[in-house]
Amino acid sequence: MGLNPFWQEDVFLTVQDFNHQVQMLPAEPYAIIACNEHFFVHLISIVHHFTPAELIALQERFQKQGVHLVHLWEDVWLSRREQVLSRFRSFLGLNKSFHGRKAKIETVDQKQTLNFFNTYHLQGYVKAKYSYGLVADGDLIAVASFSDTRPMKSKGADYQSAELVRFASKDGLTIVGGLSKLIKHFSKQIKINDLMTYADRDWSLGKGYDKLGFNLSELTEPGILYVNTTTLIRYFKHRLPKNILTAFEAQNVLNLDDFLAENGYVKLFNTGNLKYHLYF
Repeated sequence: MGLNPFWQEDVFLTVQDFNHQVQMLPAEPYAIIACNEHFFVHLISIVHHFTPAELIALQERFQKQGVHLVHLWEDVWLSRREQVLSRFRSFLGLNKSFHGRKAKIETVDQKQTLNFFNTYHLQGYVKAKYSYGLVADGDLIAVASFSDTRPMKSKGADYQSAELVRFASKDGLTIVGGLSKLIKHFSKQIKINDLMTYADRDWSLGKGYDKLGFNLSELTEPGILYVNTTTLIRYFKHRLPKNILTAFEAQNVLNLDDFLAENGYVKLFNTGNLKYHLYF
């Protein structure tokens, strides 16, 4: 049993409120809801018996049938419910469109960036060097954040690369041309030869990046992570809280996985990322 035995029913009923086409599919051992003929959601409890390879194969099988299947984990639904629903509405074409050319670009400070991504991005805020926003009628409607530049000596003495770290728009809005506008602005401010980014395979097929001219360069391996069942915060191994790692190192009885389980953590995984590059 997971954190909430009724969470899958909750997802179904909540989606049904704004999308009456939704159906629960007979797809044992998977719990899959069909939101329409092209968008399905696989509901995964934190207590499960799946492997990364199995979930990747499931997603690819649906993709060959023209269906976008996302993997929604129980902890993500419980901790980021509004952001999940925002993505669903976007996939279903329920957002209002706003043309990015009507908005002006402004530099966004760290506090604004943190608040915006924690409110509107499925994975929340992560620190980045540069952030730019689109503003319309005094309202911040989209933000993109970028890393500092990194020299890539293998590609040339003066070759510089940066990462698109996050992009999000306000709930209910699709900013047509918005990300492209922000990327162009960044590339004019900071000299780079390429811009790299990742698309989360649990959620994305990368089509948005394909349309922007990005090139798929790599499929990264699935990653192991741990979720704190009290706070619902996810951690990769190298980012576990220092107090937990200190306590683990102070004992010599349990291995890390067992120690974390004893201390309220559950081991999960993702299905990796699609790595993209845009060249200038």
